[in-house]
Amino acid sequence: MEDEKDTYSENVSKIEKEIVEYLVNSPIYSTRNKITSRILIYIILRKEITQNLLKNLTGYSSGKISQELNNLVDSGMIVKKKIPGVRKKVYTFHSVEQISTARIKNIISTMVKWQKELDKMKNELIAKRDKLETMNGYENILKVIAFYLPAIKVYEKFAESLEIK
Repeated sequence: MEDEKDTYSENVSKIEKEIVEYLVNSPIYSTRNKITSRILIYIILRKEITQNLLKNLTGYSSGKISQELNNLVDSGMIVKKKIPGVRKKVYTFHSVEQISTARIKNIISTMVKWQKELDKMKNELIAKRDKLETMNGYENILKVIAFYLPAIKVYEKFAESLEIK
């Protein structure tokens, strides 16, 4: 477990920072915002880390770190652990598989939630076709909606197999 002050040597910290930056900008983390990705990568690299150390390593405010950590805990990607006998909490994870599965479940449930909204948009666009079809982009929007609605059906089946609500 890390203390409030980083115990890594300067050289190791420099290499770690390069790894974090590389991963944050890699396709594997492209679906998350850079703040969340950076925090998640530090947690994976350190295994256990305090909110204060994350603040020191990333330069983000305590409030932003807290918000992102709460989101990651709520999504099931990481867990908050109290250290017995000390008023300190660390953030950790059970496995990279758990993180990946939670990410996939979050993406799928987000896509499934969009179905109702996309259906509503499609119906409104069709109902107002006479007024809207001459506007630039109208057909493109309909094509995008027509592309995503069937894809969401696949996501729904996948969600059912993963027992996602």
